[in-house]
Amino acid sequence: MAYSLESIAHLDHTREFEQLNQKFKRFNPFKVLKVERFEIRHSNFLGWLLDPNENHQLGDFFVKKILSRLVTKPENDEKIANADVLLHMYRSFWDTQVMREVKTSMNRSIDLLLKIPSQNLIVIIENKFYSGESKGQLEDYLAYAREEYSGYEIIPIFLTLSTDEPSYEDYFVLDYKDILEIITQYIELHKDAISHNVYHFLRYYTAILQEELVDDEEAIELALDVYQMNRYAIDLLYVSQHLEYHTKPRYMELSKQLESFQKTEKDLLNQLYEKNKETIDYVFKIGSNVIREAFLDFVKNEEMPEEVYKAHVSTPNFILPDWSDFEEVIGKPEEDYWLGQGLIIWFKRTWDERLKINVEVGPIPYESRYRLLTELEKQGVSFQSSGKLEGKKYTKVYTNTINIVDWANKQEIVNGMESLYHDPDINNVFKQIAVAIEKMEESEEIHISQTRTHIQQREGEFPKAPFKKFSKAYNIHDDDYRFKKYNVSFLVAAFRELEEIYGKTREKWWWHDSTFTYWFERLKDDRLKLTLELGPLQPEQRQKIIEMLEEHHNAFQSRAKLPTAKYTRLFSDSKVITNWEDSEEVFQAMKTLYEDSINRKLLADISSLKD
Repeated sequence: MAYSLESIAHLDHTREFEQLNQKFKRFNPFKVLKVERFEIRHSNFLGWLLDPNENHQLGDFFVKKILSRLVTKPENDEKIANADVLLHMYRSFWDTQVMREVKTSMNRSIDLLLKIPSQNLIVIIENKFYSGESKGQLEDYLAYAREEYSGYEIIPIFLTLSTDEPSYEDYFVLDYKDILEIITQYIELHKDAISHNVYHFLRYYTAILQEELVDDEEAIELALDVYQMNRYAIDLLYVSQHLEYHTKPRYMELSKQLESFQKTEKDLLNQLYEKNKETIDYVFKIGSNVIREAFLDFVKNEEMPEEVYKAHVSTPNFILPDWSDFEEVIGKPEEDYWLGQGLIIWFKRTWDERLKINVEVGPIPYESRYRLLTELEKQGVSFQSSGKLEGKKYTKVYTNTINIVDWANKQEIVNGMESLYHDPDINNVFKQIAVAIEKMEESEEIHISQTRTHIQQREGEFPKAPFKKFSKAYNIHDDDYRFKKYNVSFLVAAFRELEEIYGKTREKWWWHDSTFTYWFERLKDDRLKLTLELGPLQPEQRQKIIEMLEEHHNAFQSRAKLPTAKYTRLFSDSKVITNWEDSEEVFQAMKTLYEDSINRKLLADISSLKD
């Protein structure tokens, strides 16, 4: 389809586009003054807040909060050990001198430099609201500060929108979410103590940050709808104003058409873009986000159910499907955290154009966090030593990156995600997590002998030999089991006998359409899992079975009794396999899971139904 000015007319009459326009055109003096898009303006605002003697009435509150926030960010754990930030947190900063655009000997400008004579302290802040680093600039700033302020303690800070990692490791990390939280906390707690003008000035500034940092689900959905219906118009308007996109393969056809436009047509594009610049920028950013679209292909390739992932526009995240099993052992997060589980995996585009994968332990109850991290250490997982301290909420236990040459190439990003996800190192970590949680289940003791489990990456399919040995041991006939790539499902005689009483399932189920089924499954983290499930029988027959099993003191959730219910899991447990090529180990694990007292009781109760 050709890009045309007519497509823009359709965009201008789109209800969803107008709704977004209303959101972005709310009055804000920072927008009127075109302040929100320039780093230097944000640096000026921060300089004003950081100066205790300015007229904001915050005193040295902001300086103290900035320093205390450095301590609480997991990314700064290693640097805290080498600096005396903690010693400064509760001291006075009334003599803070704030300097802007301080020139170095290399003629570079330090965004913010704070000199605090009473604390013998220098704080330098490199502010990156939109732009990225320049080569060597961070080293230059630090070298200048060390030479110019010899004898002072120097704390260098790299401030970005989304906790980007600096190229120079000596810098502490800070992001604008921290700035937003600090300002919001102050104005909520001290609303009555600060002047009306200052209060509203701070409110307007936090509104700017919220637009950049806080996900507005309604706005995201509107933007996705607008882009899907008006992609050619949005691309035409945005790319016409951003020359850097003209050389990207994804927009080569568009750039050629733009070259053929007459001056009057180009002028019209300029006018239309300026009229709705903020809305167009937002729709383009959300709608054309390739990492989100690549992630949706990734989860489809991996056959992940919808409940285990979220296709966020910048940090798509997921858990392994069976990690929900861990909740009983490690508990639920104490606050709203990603997908509501204690572990999370997510992808992110880094400042230096790489794709990054992270695995993190979240804010589960402290006792469980401590035990889990302790067990992970015993398995050989490394993380920041402060991650186990009380009060810490987030501990990264794995991170890896891969280079992406063309961020407009969706398939290249999908390939990068697949490569990171199937890397042997991350699969080892998945297995180490499973082993650690299994150890937590086995013993309540935290301090046990330091042993490490041999970690072997997942390489093959479900092994047939140990199950065939298992089937002979438990008289499971060849016609009563089926192998698939990563599982084997099987029936026992009682399940077939119950078909004569309760019938077969009302829809296709596995390969047998029977009343119940078992299956062993090889999980990605190298656990062997056994599951027993009641299938989609006719509603009245399912109800009868459930009621009789309840008489044997088996508990069921209320939703299992609904007429629409299809699948009800009665038993599920797993065991880590250290070596899947060891048939005897796998066979013994199968026996252990099958002989579990809960499973044996259930099987006896099910067998009694035929009487």
